[in-house]
Amino acid sequence: MIEGLQSRFGIPGMVSFGPGHNGLPKMELIHPSGAGAEIYLHGAHVTSWKNQRGEELFFLSRESHFAPGKPIRGGIPVIFPQFGGGPLPQHGLARVCEWLPEQAGVEKDGPVKALFRLSDSPAILDLWPHPFVLELGVALDAETLTIACRVRNSGEEPFDFQSVLHTYFRVADIERAAVHGLAGVTYIDSLREDLREVETRAAIRFAEETDRIYVDAPDILRLEDEGNARAISIQKSGMPDVVVWNPWIAKARRMPDFGDDEYRGMVCVETGNMAHPRPLEPGDEWYGETIFTVS
Repeated sequence: MIEGLQSRFGIPGMVSFGPGHNGLPKMELIHPSGAGAEIYLHGAHVTSWKNQRGEELFFLSRESHFAPGKPIRGGIPVIFPQFGGGPLPQHGLARVCEWLPEQAGVEKDGPVKALFRLSDSPAILDLWPHPFVLELGVALDAETLTIACRVRNSGEEPFDFQSVLHTYFRVADIERAAVHGLAGVTYIDSLREDLREVETRAAIRFAEETDRIYVDAPDILRLEDEGNARAISIQKSGMPDVVVWNPWIAKARRMPDFGDDEYRGMVCVETGNMAHPRPLEPGDEWYGETIFTVS
């Protein structure tokens, strides 16, 4: 399989395929600047993003499962069509399905790109009876990673869906990290029975478990990682909501695919449609993207 993918999509020095953890196939993108990214076909899951200085920007748990039917803990899990719990497995189907690469290439003096596709199958339709096509685009530049999502309703009936980029960022120390840009936004606090309040802080800092959906959040946020002396701009479009999450001590210990102390080195800032499922009529498409820029 890997040889066939390499023959079809490989670009010397820029796009390559190989075995990842437990032999799962992955694609590696390398930009001429030296920046890099890795994407597993399992979940179309971006597990690594490095800037041109070779610094890893995404968190990946040392306890993560790399196995069929189980999600990868870290990077960017793709959440579709359900966020959180509900009638489907936790966070839906897409993050535990095997995706297919559709395209790979490089623009002149521009990003290295890849496109992945997931569509309904008999097994998926048994769980969620709605034909669909889901695409994930990845574009890697020197200091920028762009993730684009497209959902098409290929069936004859409307459906509602949620779609989220559940992004895990690596930070040097969670108590020296802050999220900027959410002051004045109403949030849903998942730890207090979905209580709604308005965020008053200009900088969201962490000293306890945090799990909040910020509804209709601004399209430009900033994650400040003081311990690594860097910041990441998060610019979204078509994705109204933002989740800010860190499991802290007790929940980290309860999670079998997460190290007990790893909460100190990560924070999730997630973009997507979480607060309200989005309706999609037959033949219609939805598109959203998030651009991460490190400085």
